[in-house]
Amino acid sequence: MKIKSTINTSKRLIAFTSMLVATVLLVSAIGCERHVPSPTPGDTVQFTDSVGRTVKIPRNIERIAPSGTLSQIILYTLCPEKLVGLTNSFSASQLEYIPSKYASLPTLGDFFGNTLNLEALMVANPQVIIDIGDPNVSGNMRDDLDDLQERTGIPVIFVEMDLATMVKAYNTLGEITGETEHAQKLTNYIKQTLSETEQKAAGIPNADRVTVYYCQGDGLAAIAQGTFHSDVIDIVGGVNVTVLSSSIVAGNGTSTISMEQLMLWNPSVILFAPGSIYDSVATRAEWGGITAIQNGTYYEVPSGPFNWMGRPPSVNRILGIKWLANLLYPKVFSYDMLEETKEFYKLFYHCDLTNAQVTALLTNSTHKQ
Repeated sequence: MKIKSTINTSKRLIAFTSMLVATVLLVSAIGCERHVPSPTPGDTVQFTDSVGRTVKIPRNIERIAPSGTLSQIILYTLCPEKLVGLTNSFSASQLEYIPSKYASLPTLGDFFGNTLNLEALMVANPQVIIDIGDPNVSGNMRDDLDDLQERTGIPVIFVEMDLATMVKAYNTLGEITGETEHAQKLTNYIKQTLSETEQKAAGIPNADRVTVYYCQGDGLAAIAQGTFHSDVIDIVGGVNVTVLSSSIVAGNGTSTISMEQLMLWNPSVILFAPGSIYDSVATRAEWGGITAIQNGTYYEVPSGPFNWMGRPPSVNRILGIKWLANLLYPKVFSYDMLEETKEFYKLFYHCDLTNAQVTALLTNSTHKQ
């Protein structure tokens, strides 16, 4: 989340930027009739965000700009009608699971990168910018948020969210946006999934725990244990064989290993990330000595609109927990994944899946006949 601002922060340029923003707002107001007068004190409330910043935000929020991909996903699940733009446009494949009306939302760019479209932001005229994620990603989170707020002239708040804080975050966002009822439905689902999984996984004997290798790309880009990219494996009671020194694990949670190392680990199950060699791995001679390939216990992680294992590491992992738990321990987690998938997509993605869509999502992700 480090801001790579190209704007000089001298007083002279800040003043110029403020004048430019005001001009764009005025033009937008005339042309689009979306300008809202500055709120009076009674229209605002003080909000203390997850890094301790106290920010004055509107009491009634109807127009929100997400700061990045994670924020976009979470806010879409909670209050899609209040989004005035997207950090990144939805791809054609993602729009299979997302109502088409959201495809027309303007692309605002990455608020903490070098792709922010300031003019598009001003035309969209959000009342608040909401950033969601891990406060430890940036060593200067408070400064980054303050800088973004100063650059745009729009209130910016940060809400911490990972699996451990997801329920709290949704509740906070529900209060901010006025979507408390829907937030409660989402948190009830999340709490039930996490508590049920924790309870059942704890009862699996060590001798029965399934060893798992999770990879991407050519299959030798191993996704390491102890990263949020692979934590679904740990949560459901699997044993991630990729135990590596943090010094050799890249920022995306991966490390390149050799085929010899994989043969030594010889996992019972292999999970391939979307876009990897899953389709051709059974025909590759060098993979023929791996037990999971021989036994057919290798699978592709479902993806659509997002990877169920966590790229990005958002609420998509909650369904991923149910899927992987059922895949590794079907007698312990006896879910009907067709119905589970439909329920999740309806609740979080506002999408009524057909049986054919669910079948397509799970084609490479269930036990081979």
